[in-house]
Amino acid sequence: MKGEEFSYLGTDFLMECKEHINRVAGPGSRNYIIRGIISHDEEIFFPESIDGDPVTSFLPSNSYTEKTVYPGVRKLRLPARLGRFIERNDVFPDLEKLEINRENRIFTTDGRMLYRDGGKELCLSLSAGLNDESVTVPEKVERLGPAAFTGSRCREIVFENPNIDACDTSFDGSEWLLRQGNTVYVGNMLYKLMAGDRGRITVLIKEGTERIHADAFAAFKSEMYLKVCIPCGVRINGLADALIAALKKGRGFISVSKEGGKREFSVPLSLDPHGMEFLRRTVDLGEELYEEIFPGISSGREKLDYALFALSEEAVEDEESYRQVLLKDEEKAAGRSVEILGEERLCRLIKKDCIGKEAFLKELPVLQTKGMISAAAGVLMM
Repeated sequence: MKGEEFSYLGTDFLMECKEHINRVAGPGSRNYIIRGIISHDEEIFFPESIDGDPVTSFLPSNSYTEKTVYPGVRKLRLPARLGRFIERNDVFPDLEKLEINRENRIFTTDGRMLYRDGGKELCLSLSAGLNDESVTVPEKVERLGPAAFTGSRCREIVFENPNIDACDTSFDGSEWLLRQGNTVYVGNMLYKLMAGDRGRITVLIKEGTERIHADAFAAFKSEMYLKVCIPCGVRINGLADALIAALKKGRGFISVSKEGGKREFSVPLSLDPHGMEFLRRTVDLGEELYEEIFPGISSGREKLDYALFALSEEAVEDEESYRQVLLKDEEKAAGRSVEILGEERLCRLIKKDCIGKEAFLKELPVLQTKGMISAAAGVLMM
């Protein structure tokens, strides 16, 4: 076991001495990192200094000791020069009270939460050790750290600041997260979609939602079809980036519609980077005209598939048959586009190069034979 043992007020620590490791210690200073706790009681008081050099960090590491979780600790007192502290609630799973030397300029506490940046960031909530049914995050908190509520036992969390941000791991393993259902909100932000293994998922974004977390759709997989319904006339920040992140990761189907309206635009399996940029602009500006995205898609074949996908949600038995209709049956795709768009609008879109001309005209003779396209319209399309 590497490191130097040091005993202080009934606790045996494992220490490591460093230089220039922490700005709190000051330039050219020696300082100590606590790498482990060998033995302890219910209360642990961290030493302020060792031989005149400050204790500036508590960073338990398996390279120094295998024991990095310390159950039974109910109270911690942190020193004045401490600038780095573990960002894991499970290190002290039974912690109920915090104290910090009032001269510490990095961290503050109200006894039940550990804050940084003058109270703007919540680092640890202590709700893993406390059995409170409900925890309130004060209005001054602007963001939740990576471990703010990891492993938390509380069932309800009240966010006084509706614009609060959260890391993608802030609630890992928490009772609160398990009780939120398929769609998780933090303040006025759609935080996470709990997708499971279902092939078709519809997310109805609730009234009052203003933001979407960048990793909200991280659970989206390539075999899934995701439909996001947003209230009409509402602009939701971050929606485009969340959709694009999901596309890049899952390479699946995503559809976005205006709830209560007929307009809908969708993203196909293979949208090129230029098309993704059009998607970002369209969503961020709240545009409902899906044609704005088409110029960024280079393949005429993709444009034809896209036209159908953007305007139709045919009832099919499974995802694979849905893909087959879109990506393999050109005649059915072209015919369905005619049914939905009508001749006049279809002519206009082809002229604007919003629907791939070559791909569509390939099926034109069949459509005319079936009486789906008139001779006059056929001439205009050509």
